[in-house]
Amino acid sequence: MDILNSARIDALYTGEYTCPYCGGSMEFEDEWETVLVCPSCGESIELDRYGYSDDEYDELYPTEDELDEDED
Repeated sequence: MDILNSARIDALYTGEYTCPYCGGSMEFEDEWETVLVCPSCGESIELDRYGYSDDEYDELYPTEDELDEDED
């Protein structure tokens, strides 16, 4: 699984982030551009998680237990 999914790639090209809940246009919360907020419905999401379900995002990074297993 790639870190850049199709939703993020599309957003990088178009500069538009679409809310996964209402379909509205999302905006960055502040100048750090790490959190996207939808002015229409109020939902927010970290940019790193944009375009991923929780399960898909969790698969990107190993857990501490998985790292411990690799050391044994």
